[in-house]
Amino acid sequence: MAMIKELNINHFRGINELTINSLGSVNLIVGDNNCGKTSVLEALQLLRTSGGLANVYRIAKQRESIFGMSANSIYENFICMFPRDRQELSIDISGICNRRPISFVLQGKQKEILLDTKELDRSVLRQMEDTDGELGTEAFEGTIAFSYGELEKHEKIEVNRYSRVSGTPMNGKDEFNIVYVSPFEHLRGNVISLIVKNDGYKEICLKAIQLFDSEIEDMMVFRSDIGNRPVEYLKHKRLGNMPLSTYGDGIKKVLMLSNAIAMSAGGVLLIDEIETAIHKKYYDDIFQFIVKACKTFDVQVFITTHSLEAIDGLLETQDYGHQKAEDSIQVVTLKREDNRTYSRVLSGREVAANREAFGFEVRL
Repeated sequence: MAMIKELNINHFRGINELTINSLGSVNLIVGDNNCGKTSVLEALQLLRTSGGLANVYRIAKQRESIFGMSANSIYENFICMFPRDRQELSIDISGICNRRPISFVLQGKQKEILLDTKELDRSVLRQMEDTDGELGTEAFEGTIAFSYGELEKHEKIEVNRYSRVSGTPMNGKDEFNIVYVSPFEHLRGNVISLIVKNDGYKEICLKAIQLFDSEIEDMMVFRSDIGNRPVEYLKHKRLGNMPLSTYGDGIKKVLMLSNAIAMSAGGVLLIDEIETAIHKKYYDDIFQFIVKACKTFDVQVFITTHSLEAIDGLLETQDYGHQKAEDSIQVVTLKREDNRTYSRVLSGREVAANREAFGFEVRL
């Protein structure tokens, strides 16, 4: 099981000099809007052992439309990852994973370069009036340095306003999984198509959605008579085969989460805004399922939330009133003051015992 015990974010997006210690199996990342919760999840993804520019691109694009439609160029998304209050462009993230130091450093500078228009992608050329000669543009030139224990990687990179993600080489295989689930991942579709490829995943996912409706018996993918496109179905005891599209977002969200748990087996799962699309009346059952499934699959999970009810629901999974020893939850509260981000880490038991004293400070 991959276990990240410590995270240090020296420079990344709006975060400077943030240290989070004593991380556990289930980590709740809470705090006010714009305090850096999602940035913490992105920083963790930069610690993938594959490292490399392809991974940076993937994270840079993550905040774009859920339908994959990019409003910005990859260069603009890339540059936005650097803190804006610093003259030097650098991202510096480190930590402790499986008792080994791990670090990612991306640094460099912006400059003006000349591009030969003949070397540009055709889709770019169609948007230009003059397609002959040279073109001046802004670019970033720098290096990526990654280390994990004795493993070290270095890569020189250049990114410009006409760079394309397609064709960027992947830099090796990760030594442990890191899976990210966005707040609206379930709206992308193709949820069941991913699940039915693995019988073990399918069984776990069925148990999850049966918390919503015990009469759901199976899930499958059929080809549509129109256009031969795949259509996802749930088999219902009374209603027969029903398209997944006829069900609410809650079932789709839980399907996505349960599949993500199975996909991140032995690794790290990052869930952004877990409460999205799940009604609070299901919190107890769904959160209990998620925590137990993560334990079964040896998954360390990081969860962000804006909801005080969701925090309470996740704390309830530990049953502090009846058991006095075990505690899988750490609550990390982020707070921004004077251009600095601070963290407070408390055990779930401490937060539950002092719930009234903390009040909304747990969330804010």
